[in-house]
Amino acid sequence: MSATDQTLMLLPFEEWISISAAAQRADIDEDAAASVVRAGRRRGVLRTRGKGPAQQVRRIYPAARRTPKRPNDSD
Repeated sequence: MSATDQTLMLLPFEEWISISAAAQRADIDEDAAASVVRAGRRRGVLRTRGKGPAQQVRRIYPAARRTPKRPNDSD
């Protein structure tokens, strides 16, 4: 598991928190937290709202990475 994966898993599931609170929870600086948030958004596991210092983040997927569905998988 990568450092980004581990950091994403430290964020609370289905709970909005500020970027600064996310940084404190993960024991990283706010610039590093912003980078982790960008990675989480690209992976589809995080959502954000707001801008600048008021921005908040929420983990919306229980894992650090989404597993892509294979075309032959049935629902």
